[in-house]
Amino acid sequence: MADVRLIWLCLAACTTAGAETKQTSGIKPPAGWTSQPPIAAAAKDALGKTTVDGIEAFGEPAMGCYSVWMALRGTGDAKDVAEQIVRGLTAPDKSSKQPKRKLEIKDVVTPTAEAGVLALSFESAPYQGRLRVRLAQGKLTALACWSSRREPLACEQTCTTVLGALP
Repeated sequence: MADVRLIWLCLAACTTAGAETKQTSGIKPPAGWTSQPPIAAAAKDALGKTTVDGIEAFGEPAMGCYSVWMALRGTGDAKDVAEQIVRGLTAPDKSSKQPKRKLEIKDVVTPTAEAGVLALSFESAPYQGRLRVRLAQGKLTALACWSSRREPLACEQTCTTVLGALP
């Protein structure tokens, strides 16, 4: 299973105050995909004190395909938050005692207004995937989909469908 903390440690722009709620994505997982509580728990743990309004993870472990959706709170306009997320993904984690695996980011598209979508591709061998983050009015809705090299074509097609469901 992918170390999803690589993705979620990047969300440094998120606030740390406020009560947590149980928001759901409304995204229907692909046929054959099941809930992946360990991925959701790892992502939530990686976020630390960040206010998480909702988190869901699904996957098809036999194929090596996974996704995670999160609703978070943030501050700043979409352009600034997107820049913070990209920096968080590429900067070394000096607070960790274990070295962070290398995360390559490419195909970055950032919003240019107060609201918008951050889109990028990432790779950390043996995993590759894509991340979309909708940024607007202090709310971040993130959806990542990634896979191992087990069935890359099938996972890539399914991830395209999953990412298209970003609320």
